[in-house]
Amino acid sequence: MALAHINLSVKQYFNFMCKTDFERRIFHDTYKEFQKRSKIYSLDQHLHTFSQMQNANEKANSLHQKLQYSVMNSIAALDYKMPVLNDLEDRPILFDWAELHLDDSDLLNKGAHVVSITYTSPKLILHEIIGDLLILSYSGTHQTLMVKITENLAVNYEQRENLVYS
Repeated sequence: MALAHINLSVKQYFNFMCKTDFERRIFHDTYKEFQKRSKIYSLDQHLHTFSQMQNANEKANSLHQKLQYSVMNSIAALDYKMPVLNDLEDRPILFDWAELHLDDSDLLNKGAHVVSITYTSPKLILHEIIGDLLILSYSGTHQTLMVKITENLAVNYEQRENLVYS
């Protein structure tokens, strides 16, 4: 019996300390796109950080989405497998949604560029919680998986109200 239907979310940060090819590709591609797309918000190069651009013009927030377009193929190459969340058998947890967020950047300093991707799983069935372990399964399967609860893991639960008849 299911305790609840949940989604798991986890965030992966990308900065100049990249370790994998995937991380380097995301970091470099988004910085290149930031350089190109932020020119209209830099007020003739008087503003050089993303936060300055946001403060001067709230339309600068569209850079989140514009940068996401530059890495869609890299995210698609993950084949819906979260690179930062595995079950206890070291199998990657699947995601059906990945959203890029521009945390900060600087046109004059590539080392200040930080982006993150939040991966969100499809709806999962929560069967049990044992200590710091979630016992889960994907909808439509009977194969269970165990995921350790960590500080980076967010559990999303949507409660639906049902009518009760007496």
